[in-house]
Amino acid sequence: MPLIAETSLAKILAAGGTFISGIVLVGSLAGGARYAATAARTGISDTMCHYAEAAGPPSTPGAEESKPTKSALSPAIRADIRGGIETAAALGIPRDLIVDDISTTLAHEMPDADPARIRKQAEQVITSVAAELCAELPTENPPVDAVAGAGRGVVAVQAALAMRGIPYSWGGGGRSGPSYGIGRGARTKGFDCSGLAEYAWARAGVRIGTTTYEQWRAGVRVPRSQVQPGDLIFYETNSSIPGPDHVGIAIDATRMVHAPFTGSTVRIDTWAGVPSRERALVGIIRPT
Repeated sequence: MPLIAETSLAKILAAGGTFISGIVLVGSLAGGARYAATAARTGISDTMCHYAEAAGPPSTPGAEESKPTKSALSPAIRADIRGGIETAAALGIPRDLIVDDISTTLAHEMPDADPARIRKQAEQVITSVAAELCAELPTENPPVDAVAGAGRGVVAVQAALAMRGIPYSWGGGGRSGPSYGIGRGARTKGFDCSGLAEYAWARAGVRIGTTTYEQWRAGVRVPRSQVQPGDLIFYETNSSIPGPDHVGIAIDATRMVHAPFTGSTVRIDTWAGVPSRERALVGIIRPT
């Protein structure tokens, strides 16, 4: 199941996956595989960090942005902006277009505000959110055999690492490997987060179930200080729906491999010390 960006995209992407809020992206997107191809051409890391730097030094994530109104930067609005920026980076959309789009969003939240103030706030929000996302991007891409040792956890994480670059597919993947998903994943062969976890642990000979809710109950809780390769790292990003809604597979004490959201691919990200992920972290499970 998805990370917060995926939840945001459910609201942001219109029918056919053609829009991010008011921005027309392309005529008819074929799903995650096409997003991933664009990301490979533009370099999502460079694009994301450019968003953070384009308007000057990035502000501290979550810091006050020109004294915005409470509604303008509510958690829901910030989550939508975060999801839109992640997808825009994958598509290589120019920063100015994102500023225009977010200005429109904030204008609805601040109907009496001056347009110049709204645009300035949009710039600052993008800089802040993109800086946070830039900090979360992986700095290393180790080979599969870089995870040394023995045991089922090592087998599981090696299996997941071997799937890097496979597109995210909503509802896709399982014990047998990548598969076509459902809904917006119906035309994309790949994995969602729990599908990747199920596949990885199946390669280690362990059944953990198909959803994050089942996988959350498929082992024993371990403290983060004792995390080992293959442990499952769970997040709850939507408090209105109890239970974890995203899972990653620990590589080590700071990194995980996971399938993040529509438009991305299976990849390595930092899980420890990243503010947005620390807030959403609910626990770590070692499958048994």
